[in-house]
Amino acid sequence: MDALTLVRQDHLKVEGLLERCERLGGDAEDERDVLLGQLRAALRHHVDQEESILYPIFRERARRAEVDLAPLDQALEQHRLIDRLSHELTEAGPADATLEAKLTVLTEQVRRHLDAEDSVLLTALEDLIDDDTLLELGRRMEQRDRVIESRRELAAVVPGGARGRRVAAALGSLVALATAALAVLSRRRRPPPDPPSTRRRLRGR
Repeated sequence: MDALTLVRQDHLKVEGLLERCERLGGDAEDERDVLLGQLRAALRHHVDQEESILYPIFRERARRAEVDLAPLDQALEQHRLIDRLSHELTEAGPADATLEAKLTVLTEQVRRHLDAEDSVLLTALEDLIDDDTLLELGRRMEQRDRVIESRRELAAVVPGGARGRRVAAALGSLVALATAALAVLSRRRRPPPDPPSTRRRLRGR
């Protein structure tokens, strides 16, 4: 799938977790802890994918096209705020009287961020980046997910301690290098995409 489809799916997943957290009763502590952990993981995934793959190319293309970068800078600041709020929420104990307030503030900030991305950044990306590049970015996102999952699986089976973590990181890096090499080879086999101006003319016919 292309990068924008993956990001929008990610938005729906985060929204679903927010709704489930909001529906929890005060006596569902175990379920709440699990959901808050899932929400924090989903938010970290959201931030990682966008900041490592999507935002850099947006900044590059926006500068080239002289498009305002203020929405991107605002999104990055929202990421910092969301990360801090989600950390505070997952660290709060069941007896924390501010737990509900923290969840309410986090929910508001996340929804405001997702709405801004959907209405501004993703729309701008569609205009700035051609379809083939969006597909390539989507492949990179999926490959990054597979690398991260491989590292998690390796960390689960490699003995603990500093040496075990170094081994898992080294093996994970090998997986990442192999994935990157395959991506380069696949790009070389495909013919170069039409320039955006040609693509727009073709769409207009």
